[in-house]
Amino acid sequence: MLGAGMMLLMALPARADDRKFTYSYEAKTLPQGTWEWEQWATLQEGKDSGRWTTLLLRDEIEYGLTDRLNGSIYLNSTYQANSGVGGVSNEHSFGFDSMSSEWKYKLSEPSVDPIGSLLYGELKFANNQYEIETKLVLSKEAGPFTFAYNFIWEAVLARSGDPAASPQWHWEHEISNTLGASYTFIPALAVGVEAFDISRFDHSLGGPRTHAYYAGPNLHSSFRSWWATLTFLRQVSSHGLEFSDPDNTRYSVRLIVGVTF
Repeated sequence: MLGAGMMLLMALPARADDRKFTYSYEAKTLPQGTWEWEQWATLQEGKDSGRWTTLLLRDEIEYGLTDRLNGSIYLNSTYQANSGVGGVSNEHSFGFDSMSSEWKYKLSEPSVDPIGSLLYGELKFANNQYEIETKLVLSKEAGPFTFAYNFIWEAVLARSGDPAASPQWHWEHEISNTLGASYTFIPALAVGVEAFDISRFDHSLGGPRTHAYYAGPNLHSSFRSWWATLTFLRQVSSHGLEFSDPDNTRYSVRLIVGVTF
């Protein structure tokens, strides 16, 4: 029975639209006329003291307008539980916080061309901020190996100060580089590593910033119409870890599940 199951898994064709990484995109798009639902869950844990837990949830519906152009809508929610961090004794919150619109255009194929390339743009709308995120996505499939690199620039227009007073808006910027490498044992199972660095700038690219590095393993599985990828990352640095920014935690775990229909 076990041998028959392994033969079935090895006979399954490799999917053209699944994701082997959760922090790096690959230069792949859905075929024209295809829908996909994705559920994201990102758990951020650990500060230099106290307890810090953030759970970021994203629900996405994506559609292949053409074989090269995809569009999607995200609904974003956040759960926060803090205690003993920054003087906060106990804080819990959960709720819907924003909506996003994502667009991807594939320029070249990672399995056929010397390198696959894709342009990515996302707009996010919330009560107190608006975001523009752009990515240059490069990836390559070479036999059982998959490699990916993303350059990411994000601009955030955020409101600060007393909400009852006149709004005060200011810009924040984020620049990231992500890397991923994965090895496919059988079409239904792959293992790999991911890493990224992120710099967050206050007001301008020349202003004060925080800078953090993350790295860790991941696991990818797919079967017929669904796939799932799990990544565990730990903040790493030879100069000490960065905790002054709320999003820079000691650990980060991300699970993405996709269903095509």
